[in-house]
Amino acid sequence: MSRIEVLPGEVQLWRASLDVGESDIDHLSGMLSAEELQRAQRFRVENAQKRFIAARAALRILLGRTSDTDPREIAFAFGPNGKPRMAEGGPYFNASDSGGVVAIGLASEELGVDIEVVRPMARRMRLARRICTARELEQFEARPAAEREIEILRLWTCKEAALKAVGTGLRGGLRNVEFELPAHDQPEVRKLLDETGEWTLLPGDLGPDIICSVVVRGTGWRVVNRKLNLHST
Repeated sequence: MSRIEVLPGEVQLWRASLDVGESDIDHLSGMLSAEELQRAQRFRVENAQKRFIAARAALRILLGRTSDTDPREIAFAFGPNGKPRMAEGGPYFNASDSGGVVAIGLASEELGVDIEVVRPMARRMRLARRICTARELEQFEARPAAEREIEILRLWTCKEAALKAVGTGLRGGLRNVEFELPAHDQPEVRKLLDETGEWTLLPGDLGPDIICSVVVRGTGWRVVNRKLNLHST
């Protein structure tokens, strides 16, 4: 496979299907560490176990291609809240999976990625009241009812991507992140915990059935969409 160059100002967003065959799983399992294989064994549903293996292998494949390293040799270091980095240095990365798809972002600055498969949301107003700040809720309620199902999923991905970018995950508190929700444009970051400096929210194009949000430190970013094939033949 060719080497991956992560350029300044560019977020590479890789998509891979996690639904692969038994022979593929056998091949991908060989790329994982002993600890990752133990984590895989904790999944009681076989399909979930296979998807976990495929997602971890996808991450290792991509990181290996950024440094000409065998995927099995990739080592990780962890920040104060458990966010992983490559132990030997390399690009920042973040991953999210939903509905049998994984999205992995690579960039030269800290970033967070979150995806959600589009699905019916019967209790979208209850969810909105749980995750929105007062300002966001006012803007959300002003949206036509037909748009709210998609918009609450979009806002969820925005908030989770932001919290992943700063390394806290959901422990940082969904209401401690605030977005401006313009009626006919992309949301914009207004507040991200106590972080200083600018953060950019970008949409990821993974197809009409998946909502994807990327939050990355700084400005002047663009997303470059890529696909990774996990089939061994």
